[in-house]
Amino acid sequence: MKKIVFAGSNLTSRAGLTNKSIYVIILSRRAELMARWGKPKTVDWRGVPSSPTSFCIFPIRDAAFSPELNIWLVYNHADKGRKNPLAQLLGFDPQQQGGGRKKGKPAAYGMPGGGLNPEWLETAEGAAVREGSNESGVKVIRARLIPVPGEKNKALILNKKTGERTRPEIMYADGQQVHIELMPNEKLLLNPMNYYLAEVDWFNSKVREFLLNLKNNLIAEGACTAEDIAREGISINTLTREELLALGVDEEEVGKISDPEEVCEIGGFALLPVSLLRDMWESKRFYLNPEEDRENPLDPTTYVYYSHVKRILEGLDLMGVA
Repeated sequence: MKKIVFAGSNLTSRAGLTNKSIYVIILSRRAELMARWGKPKTVDWRGVPSSPTSFCIFPIRDAAFSPELNIWLVYNHADKGRKNPLAQLLGFDPQQQGGGRKKGKPAAYGMPGGGLNPEWLETAEGAAVREGSNESGVKVIRARLIPVPGEKNKALILNKKTGERTRPEIMYADGQQVHIELMPNEKLLLNPMNYYLAEVDWFNSKVREFLLNLKNNLIAEGACTAEDIAREGISINTLTREELLALGVDEEEVGKISDPEEVCEIGGFALLPVSLLRDMWESKRFYLNPEEDRENPLDPTTYVYYSHVKRILEGLDLMGVA
């Protein structure tokens, strides 16, 4: 039944001759949408388009930085002002996107990863190897699927014309079909999330050499000590497109130098001890700079995606990696 809320008031005309009871009918959000677009319909999951995403956990053991296990992360620039990649994948008209997503991924450090390339008939594992290598500057030798339980996948509800999200994502587990109703102006896109433990060629990478030089310079300048880096990790988020390309990041991720209008998606890297990530999760503080928080944001930020911290720790436990 349609929910209607009545708000009433008695008003007197300016001439003072009549009294009228005026009622404003306020429709609930659901009823408002129904009045505008029509009745919602239950989704039939058969034939719903799917755009899987693969992420890589990069466990790094390197005594030059820390005696404990470290995790390699990539700094992502915010989606603001960038075209919606899901909309482009599904063939939506770019002119309908209004210059970019209204709300997108915020800037932060996170696992390297991305979507499958349908033109290459790519597998989820292949996407993990390709995206992991391209974004990180570190070659992924092989990737092992992590059997993450529970509701890890996303059902995205998009506007049919623009590809913009019309409401929050709905989480679902592998093999699960949840009840979803769509308005006539909406369509559904399934976004299965796959997580892999990567074996990488760290010691032959240019980024390791770069990070080692950065560490030595910071210590020489008195900015920190070797013990500080072993405990708190090391990070940088201000690298240019040219610097990233020189470090082995793929042109696909940072854009061509010959085309300055292309958006550079990456800004740097972080090598963080697992103990630091566990402290983050327990304290629910996901900033590398202790002076930064939601009320005092920095630009560029030192934020680490909390959902990535969760999946990294969960993945390490599931795979028995200390």
